Amino acid sequence: MEEINFIANYGRVSSATQSLELQQSAAKRYLESQGLTGNENFVFELTDHDVSATKLKMKDRPKLMELLRLIQEGKVKKVIAYKRDRLARNFYEFVDITRIFIKYNVEVIYTASNEPPFRNKLALEAFYGMFSQMEGENIRTRTNDARKQYPPRIFGYKRVKEEKQMYYVVNEEKRDTIVSLFTDFSKVKDEEEFFNFLMDSRKGLNQPDKLLRILTNAFYAAHYDSKNGLQPLAHVEPMVSVDLYLLAKSQINRFLAIYKEKLNEVSNLFITTPLCGKCGKEMKYRQRNALDEGYFVCSANHKRLMVTTNELNTGVNNVILEHFQSISAQLAHKVMSKHIALAKKRLEHEKDIATSESLNTSLVLCTLGKDGKSTISKHLDRIQVLKDKSKKLGQDLIALQLLSNEIKSLNTILSQDGLSLSQQDVQRLIELLVHEVIVHETYIAIDLFLSTFAKEWKSHEQNKINQL
Repeated sequence: MEEINFIANYGRVSSATQSLELQQSAAKRYLESQGLTGNENFVFELTDHDVSATKLKMKDRPKLMELLRLIQEGKVKKVIAYKRDRLARNFYEFVDITRIFIKYNVEVIYTASNEPPFRNKLALEAFYGMFSQMEGENIRTRTNDARKQYPPRIFGYKRVKEEKQMYYVVNEEKRDTIVSLFTDFSKVKDEEEFFNFLMDSRKGLNQPDKLLRILTNAFYAAHYDSKNGLQPLAHVEPMVSVDLYLLAKSQINRFLAIYKEKLNEVSNLFITTPLCGKCGKEMKYRQRNALDEGYFVCSANHKRLMVTTNELNTGVNNVILEHFQSISAQLAHKVMSKHIALAKKRLEHEKDIATSESLNTSLVLCTLGKDGKSTISKHLDRIQVLKDKSKKLGQDLIALQLLSNEIKSLNTILSQDGLSLSQQDVQRLIELLVHEVIVHETYIAIDLFLSTFAKEWKSHEQNKINQL
């Protein structure tokens, strides 16, 4: 199949309230300067919306990761972005991204008027990346300092405004809860006690992350953390002493790595979302808290249909590994490639027809006499319909190309020996092969793609025996 070199327009905004309009307008102006409209089949947008580059790691920005994957597959040769900080705020992440741009000879266009153009030199780009990180850190520092000293709301306190000055007074109903929280945590001795402490049920404080935020917040000791150490807050009534706060903080430092490791284990348990066997709707994922593995229930309240994450993952993993052993990689690739080629030929033919009809209708419109003025609106509507159809067919062709890339990726994995599969390979197989998972009252049904490409090794072995 003919390879397509895409132009990718990447955009990112940090919050749901921010607009992409500035980035999109700048990209549009650049494309127009190149004689393009942005509606071409080989130009597409990848947008991470409500995604903070200072809060989320690169791997947690899905469209950025899709962009890098397409570059590494040799599909994208030009990237349009507004500024470098849209790609990354972290210096090391920016360097990693730049290495990929340089390695795969990608042309990078930054459209902001004051942004230096991309240079194919890692040292120079790394220098620019340092400024992006510094700017991000300055924004974060200003915001954090303001929130530390004057939070909009904080558990256990009431905000009181007197003569343009904000004061924080203790909510007496919560005082004992907060004080006992710090006191009890200061007595935790080992890992087991640490997790027992986090899992204990407390009124209004049932989430481990909320407990840890309170215990690491010097606000409860009428102070805030700065780069110069603890600073007093005269407008805050203290609940605990500075000594008790520091003791709790030292305990957090002891167990924080263990806590993060546990969170990572729990987050990696969730591999696919099942459907309800009665109504067919996606089931809801629920957790008692961040450390709980979680479970799925029907979103339409079919209460008897429930499955834990562990049960679901075990079933899917077992089925996908068994299915892996039964797939004929060579046959699957051959048949799928043939179907993709036929679909591509059909779509290209339909697109050619739509384009031709649009041109013919435009020609008719241009040659209308005075008597044909009443049909102008009809012809314009027809042209728009044909243009929309042509664009949709172009998008389908791009999707077909991306599907072809996925099949190549699948074929690479299927060509391996089962014993050499990594956990990442298994996860990728699940993404590519699992069509849907349906939870019934007494069993889980897993519908797989490529189920028709089973190896006929039994028949083959039987033929060998017969020949003997």
